Amino acid sequence: MSSDENISRERLEAAPGKVYTETIQEPTYEFKREHYFSPLIETNKAWAVMLVDTGIIDEDVGAQLLDAVADLEEAGPEELGEYNPNLEYFYSHMEYQLNKRIGEEVAGNINIGRTRPEPLARIVERERLLDVLDRVVSLRATLLDLAEREIKTVMPQWTHYQHAQVSTVAHYLLGIADSLERDTQRLMNAYDTVNECTLGCGALAGTSYDLDRQLIADLLGFDGYKENTIDCVSGGDHHMEPASAMANMMVTLSRFCQDLYTWHTWEFDFVEISDEYSGSSSLMPQKKNPYPFEYVRGRAAYATAYMSSVHETLHNTNFQDIKDVEENAVHPLFDAFDEVDRSLKLLDGTVGSAEFNAEQMEELAAEGFASCSELAAKIDRQTDLTYRTAHRIVGDLVGRALERGLDATEVDADLVNESATEITGDMLDIDDEFVQSALDPREFVEAHDIPGGPAPREVRRMIQDRRASLDEDSVYINRRRETLIDASDKLADRVETIRS
Repeated sequence: MSSDENISRERLEAAPGKVYTETIQEPTYEFKREHYFSPLIETNKAWAVMLVDTGIIDEDVGAQLLDAVADLEEAGPEELGEYNPNLEYFYSHMEYQLNKRIGEEVAGNINIGRTRPEPLARIVERERLLDVLDRVVSLRATLLDLAEREIKTVMPQWTHYQHAQVSTVAHYLLGIADSLERDTQRLMNAYDTVNECTLGCGALAGTSYDLDRQLIADLLGFDGYKENTIDCVSGGDHHMEPASAMANMMVTLSRFCQDLYTWHTWEFDFVEISDEYSGSSSLMPQKKNPYPFEYVRGRAAYATAYMSSVHETLHNTNFQDIKDVEENAVHPLFDAFDEVDRSLKLLDGTVGSAEFNAEQMEELAAEGFASCSELAAKIDRQTDLTYRTAHRIVGDLVGRALERGLDATEVDADLVNESATEITGDMLDIDDEFVQSALDPREFVEAHDIPGGPAPREVRRMIQDRRASLDEDSVYINRRRETLIDASDKLADRVETIRS
């Protein structure tokens, strides 16, 4: 082993062995070269600038360092070459390249007061979180557009998967949008946790060099630095929070897909997605398969499994700089980002292509006794009977109707009075119009004009309110991106000033 390659294993007399290299070191190196090359380049720039600004190194040394980093950046990650067991770590491969360019006596300064666990995962995670947030916001906007289009499209809804009450497609879609709005907040909270800088923590106790940790945080676009230096190298919540937020969201999307999947059947015939998002059968020529709903449900399972992997990787481990935190928990998290991003993109397009069968939905809503609670409410309001008694009367009449093969559109005042006489001994002062208006699904929707209800006026108000929330969340995302861009520009300016 040459002295130039002996960067990190001074305590050890041999390079990593063949098995250790093949199973651990080389795969880890390739993962980091793929994901961490640019973050480490930026981190090295910021660290060199800070060392110059604090007077820890001379400006001419800093300029040489930054020249070498710039040259390596231009060459790209391929310049690091295949894994070299003598160099052991990804970071050491980059330091070796800097040594080749300017010599160890200059390049060696890049690690003053610094240990290898950089905030590289945090830099990647915050970018991936912003991408996911963009996707969620887009899907929410699609749902609101659909809701606005379907405000008057009445449909039955279910409780315990049994015909329950009447609502509208818009009302249902707003329920999904509201859940995704909460998921958006969880993702933004996760971003806040991720976006803390850990540089300057040393191995765990900081350093005796007079570093400027806030400057480093500013140059890299972090909100600030994580203060406790043990927490910097030991904490894993910046992996767990994004994983949990995404899993939570994917469960919502999976349930949404399950509804649409059911409604897309021939038996329901409530909704149909575009052919562009559908699959066919190699045997059955009549088939139009809504595969995206199956794919998203499956990837929701992946997301929850990845979340579990992150949590299980970190549980029962020491609170210290440990591979479980630094590396092992990152892999399932990055996989989760990939699956979630694809799922959101797919579902946004699929849902945007959906066409709802208003006639079929209204017909089933009218026939299926889904408005019976309103009939009981009208009886309660027009008579001296309690709601519970009215409830018993209506329950009895539904049983009578079903026994006679009648649906809700065929119920009249006479049938109601049969039940009223059975339950109370007296008839009610009602007519057919009273009954039919109570059981009409459109009148049911109009009557339920309470905050959060399905009435068109209230749904319009909710859509307007949700669009305002969507705008606020978009502002948050854009502001976060602008902060990163501004920090990158600031860092580039400082680098250029030192190099010139």
